[in-house]
Amino acid sequence: MSKADESHPVNAIPPLAWALELYLKAGGKYREGKMIELIFPVEDHKEMMRKKGSHDIYMWFSKGKINLRGRCNYDKACSFNSERIDGADREAVKTLEWGEARADTFFKAIRKWINRLDLDFVTFIRALNTVCDKRVEIPLTTKYGRTFEKFDEYRRNRWPEDATPDNRDKFIEEVLVRVSFWIQSAHQVGALK
Repeated sequence: MSKADESHPVNAIPPLAWALELYLKAGGKYREGKMIELIFPVEDHKEMMRKKGSHDIYMWFSKGKINLRGRCNYDKACSFNSERIDGADREAVKTLEWGEARADTFFKAIRKWINRLDLDFVTFIRALNTVCDKRVEIPLTTKYGRTFEKFDEYRRNRWPEDATPDNRDKFIEEVLVRVSFWIQSAHQVGALK
Protein backbone atom coordinates (compact mmCIF):
# COMPACT_ATOMS: atom_id res chain seq x y z
CA MET A 1 0.00 0.00 0.00
CA SER A 2 1.38 3.39 -0.97
CA LYS A 3 1.84 6.29 1.42
CA ALA A 4 -0.85 8.18 -0.53
CA ASP A 5 -3.39 5.51 0.49
CA GLU A 6 -2.79 6.47 4.13
CA SER A 7 -3.14 10.21 3.51
CA HIS A 8 -6.02 11.93 5.32
CA PRO A 9 -7.10 13.98 2.28
CA VAL A 10 -7.19 10.86 0.06
CA ASN A 11 -9.40 9.07 2.59
CA ALA A 12 -11.59 12.00 3.69
CA ILE A 13 -12.31 14.06 0.56
CA PRO A 14 -13.87 11.33 -1.67
CA PRO A 15 -16.40 10.19 0.99
CA LEU A 16 -17.16 13.85 1.68
CA ALA A 17 -17.86 14.31 -2.06
CA TRP A 18 -20.04 11.17 -2.11
CA ALA A 19 -21.94 12.39 0.96
CA LEU A 20 -22.56 15.85 -0.55
CA GLU A 21 -23.92 14.24 -3.74
CA LEU A 22 -26.27 12.08 -1.64
CA TYR A 23 -27.17 15.07 0.54
CA LEU A 24 -28.30 17.04 -2.52
CA LYS A 25 -30.22 14.02 -3.90
CA ALA A 26 -32.03 13.77 -0.55
CA GLY A 27 -33.12 17.40 -0.92
CA GLY A 28 -30.76 18.84 1.68
CA LYS A 29 -30.67 22.63 1.75
CA TYR A 30 -27.93 24.33 -0.18
CA ARG A 31 -28.00 27.69 -1.89
CA GLU A 32 -26.29 27.33 -5.28
CA GLY A 33 -24.32 30.28 -6.47
CA LYS A 34 -21.96 30.80 -3.58
CA MET A 35 -18.57 29.22 -4.14
CA ILE A 36 -16.51 28.64 -1.05
CA GLU A 37 -12.91 27.75 -1.72
CA LEU A 38 -10.51 26.01 0.63
CA ILE A 39 -6.76 26.29 0.05
CA PHE A 40 -4.31 23.72 1.41
CA PRO A 41 -0.71 24.98 1.37
CA VAL A 42 1.25 21.74 0.96
CA GLU A 43 4.87 22.62 0.16
CA ASP A 44 7.24 25.29 -1.10
CA HIS A 45 8.33 25.72 -4.69
CA LYS A 46 12.12 25.72 -4.57
CA GLU A 47 14.76 26.43 -7.17
CA MET A 48 18.43 26.07 -6.37
CA MET A 49 17.55 25.32 -2.72
CA ARG A 50 15.69 28.62 -2.33
CA LYS A 51 12.01 29.12 -1.73
CA LYS A 52 10.47 30.93 -4.68
CA GLY A 53 6.76 30.35 -4.09
CA SER A 54 4.27 27.88 -2.73
CA HIS A 55 2.33 24.87 -3.92
CA ASP A 56 -1.32 24.92 -2.94
CA ILE A 57 -4.24 22.57 -3.48
CA TYR A 58 -7.53 24.34 -4.06
CA MET A 59 -10.82 22.66 -3.16
CA TRP A 60 -14.26 24.05 -3.99
CA PHE A 61 -17.86 22.87 -4.23
CA SER A 62 -19.71 23.82 -7.40
CA LYS A 63 -22.69 22.36 -9.28
CA GLY A 64 -23.02 19.54 -6.76
CA LYS A 65 -19.40 18.40 -6.96
CA ILE A 66 -16.20 18.85 -5.01
CA ASN A 67 -13.37 19.86 -7.31
CA LEU A 68 -9.64 20.01 -6.63
CA ARG A 69 -6.69 21.55 -8.42
CA GLY A 70 -2.98 21.73 -7.66
CA ARG A 71 -1.46 25.13 -8.33
CA CYS A 72 2.05 26.53 -8.13
CA ASN A 73 1.90 30.28 -7.55
CA TYR A 74 5.41 30.82 -8.93
CA ASP A 75 5.75 28.90 -12.21
CA LYS A 76 2.91 28.06 -14.62
CA ALA A 77 5.05 25.29 -16.13
CA CYS A 78 5.66 23.60 -12.74
CA SER A 79 4.76 19.90 -12.65
CA PHE A 80 2.69 20.52 -9.49
CA ASN A 81 0.02 22.33 -11.51
CA SER A 82 -2.92 20.11 -12.40
CA GLU A 83 -6.18 20.14 -14.25
CA ARG A 84 -9.46 20.11 -12.37
CA ILE A 85 -9.92 16.83 -10.49
CA ASP A 86 -13.22 15.33 -9.34
CA GLY A 87 -13.08 15.02 -5.55
CA ALA A 88 -15.25 11.88 -5.68
CA ASP A 89 -12.54 9.98 -7.58
CA ARG A 90 -10.20 8.58 -4.92
CA GLU A 91 -7.57 7.51 -7.46
CA ALA A 92 -7.50 11.01 -8.96
CA VAL A 93 -7.21 12.62 -5.51
CA LYS A 94 -4.19 10.36 -4.89
CA THR A 95 -2.40 11.88 -7.88
CA LEU A 96 -2.12 15.25 -6.13
CA GLU A 97 1.03 15.81 -4.08
CA TRP A 98 -0.43 16.33 -0.60
CA GLY A 99 2.91 16.51 1.19
CA GLU A 100 2.74 15.95 4.92
CA ALA A 101 -0.88 16.94 5.57
CA ARG A 102 -1.21 17.25 9.35
CA ALA A 103 -4.40 15.68 10.68
CA ASP A 104 -5.24 18.42 13.18
CA THR A 105 -5.06 21.31 10.72
CA PHE A 106 -6.58 19.33 7.84
CA PHE A 107 -9.72 18.27 9.72
CA LYS A 108 -10.19 21.71 11.30
CA ALA A 109 -10.01 23.33 7.85
CA ILE A 110 -12.51 20.84 6.38
CA ARG A 111 -14.86 21.34 9.33
CA LYS A 112 -14.80 25.14 8.91
CA TRP A 113 -15.39 24.73 5.17
CA ILE A 114 -18.42 22.48 5.82
CA ASN A 115 -19.81 24.99 8.32
CA ARG A 116 -19.53 27.76 5.72
CA LEU A 117 -21.58 25.67 3.28
CA ASP A 118 -24.43 26.03 5.83
CA LEU A 119 -25.78 22.49 5.35
CA ASP A 120 -28.58 20.83 7.28
CA PHE A 121 -26.60 19.13 10.05
CA VAL A 122 -28.69 15.97 10.54
CA THR A 123 -29.13 15.25 6.81
CA PHE A 124 -25.41 15.75 6.18
CA ILE A 125 -24.34 13.37 9.01
CA ARG A 126 -26.84 10.77 7.77
CA ALA A 127 -25.44 11.11 4.24
CA LEU A 128 -21.90 10.51 5.57
CA ASN A 129 -23.05 7.41 7.47
CA THR A 130 -24.89 6.08 4.42
CA VAL A 131 -21.98 6.48 1.96
CA CYS A 132 -19.60 4.85 4.44
CA ASP A 133 -21.84 1.78 4.51
CA LYS A 134 -22.53 1.73 0.76
CA ARG A 135 -18.91 2.17 -0.39
CA VAL A 136 -17.45 -0.49 1.93
CA GLU A 137 -18.19 -4.20 2.02
CA ILE A 138 -19.76 -4.73 5.43
CA PRO A 139 -19.28 -6.25 7.91
CA LEU A 140 -15.74 -4.85 7.77
CA THR A 141 -12.95 -6.81 9.42
CA THR A 142 -9.92 -4.56 9.81
CA LYS A 143 -6.35 -5.75 9.34
CA TYR A 144 -6.16 -5.92 13.14
CA GLY A 145 -8.98 -8.49 13.26
CA ARG A 146 -11.78 -6.27 14.64
CA THR A 147 -15.14 -6.63 12.91
CA PHE A 148 -17.69 -3.84 12.59
CA GLU A 149 -21.19 -4.46 11.27
CA LYS A 150 -21.72 -0.85 10.14
CA PHE A 151 -19.88 2.47 10.06
CA ASP A 152 -21.97 3.79 12.96
CA GLU A 153 -20.61 1.02 15.19
CA TYR A 154 -17.05 1.94 14.13
CA ARG A 155 -17.76 5.65 14.60
CA ARG A 156 -19.00 5.21 18.18
CA ASN A 157 -15.90 3.26 19.22
CA ARG A 158 -13.94 5.41 21.74
CA TRP A 159 -16.15 8.39 20.99
CA PRO A 160 -15.17 11.52 23.01
CA GLU A 161 -17.78 12.69 25.50
CA ASP A 162 -17.60 16.31 24.37
CA ALA A 163 -18.41 15.44 20.73
CA THR A 164 -22.17 15.84 20.95
CA PRO A 165 -24.68 17.25 18.44
CA ASP A 166 -24.80 20.34 20.70
CA ASN A 167 -21.08 20.85 20.01
CA ARG A 168 -21.37 20.63 16.21
CA ASP A 169 -17.82 21.68 15.42
CA LYS A 170 -16.29 18.90 17.52
CA PHE A 171 -18.94 16.40 16.35
CA ILE A 172 -18.34 17.04 12.62
CA GLU A 173 -14.58 16.92 13.09
CA GLU A 174 -14.73 13.59 14.95
CA VAL A 175 -17.04 12.07 12.31
CA LEU A 176 -14.69 13.19 9.52
CA VAL A 177 -11.67 11.67 11.29
CA ARG A 178 -13.51 8.38 11.64
CA VAL A 179 -14.71 8.49 8.01
CA SER A 180 -11.08 8.88 6.92
CA PHE A 181 -9.91 5.92 9.00
CA TRP A 182 -12.93 3.81 7.94
CA ILE A 183 -12.06 4.30 4.25
CA GLN A 184 -8.36 3.66 4.94
CA SER A 185 -9.19 0.47 6.91
CA ALA A 186 -11.44 -0.76 4.12
CA HIS A 187 -8.75 -0.11 1.51
CA GLN A 188 -6.16 -1.98 3.58
CA VAL A 189 -8.22 -5.18 3.47
CA GLY A 190 -9.58 -4.76 -0.09
CA ALA A 191 -13.13 -3.99 1.09
CA LEU A 192 -13.48 -0.60 -0.60
CA LYS A 193 -16.06 -0.67 -3.43
